[in-house]
Amino acid sequence: MSSFPKPRNNRLTHEEYFALEQAEDQRYEYLNGEVFAMAGGSERHAMIGSNGLIALGNALRSRPCRVYSPDMKLQIATRDKFCYPDIQVLCESGRRHQNYVEGPTLVVEVLSDSTESYDRGMKFEHYRAIPELRHYLLLSQDRAHAELFTRNENGQWFFNEATGMEAAVYLSTWEIELPLAEIYRNLEFGITEDPLPVERDRSCVGTE
Repeated sequence: MSSFPKPRNNRLTHEEYFALEQAEDQRYEYLNGEVFAMAGGSERHAMIGSNGLIALGNALRSRPCRVYSPDMKLQIATRDKFCYPDIQVLCESGRRHQNYVEGPTLVVEVLSDSTESYDRGMKFEHYRAIPELRHYLLLSQDRAHAELFTRNENGQWFFNEATGMEAAVYLSTWEIELPLAEIYRNLEFGITEDPLPVERDRSCVGTE
């Protein structure tokens, strides 16, 4: 998400939380009865997310998995939490409900300045409470760079990273690679997204 969620005052039941989202047509994170309004992301955030969604969908097309956009809510029951990962992959060990899913194998978050510490800290702590989770992937917005945390069969987490458009992320659960060139397709770095107009210095312009 583009900014850390802002808390509302009242504690809600799950049913009240679902009703609130439906009534306001707004996404909220939920944690132990508190809800937090989620702000929209930048154009670059959206591009990385959609590229990653397409890349994962293509790579897992023949697998018994579903790849979800940030519109799908995730429940982490042991933390009494509902949230909206940028991308999540649900396979045979996961569970689907009408309004949310549980037990994804992979969760992906696109980092931003305002949420990076949250994504690396408390959010990752909450995600680690998902028994089925095997991969947590963080994608930078500022460069072609991916950080992958992988949990082995003994419950230990290992870290790998990939940098540059020639690199790829290896997901051992499915033995597939995600090229960063696909995740960062149509993105340019080092260029201001909304450049200010340059005023021409007319003092040096000659006249005929």
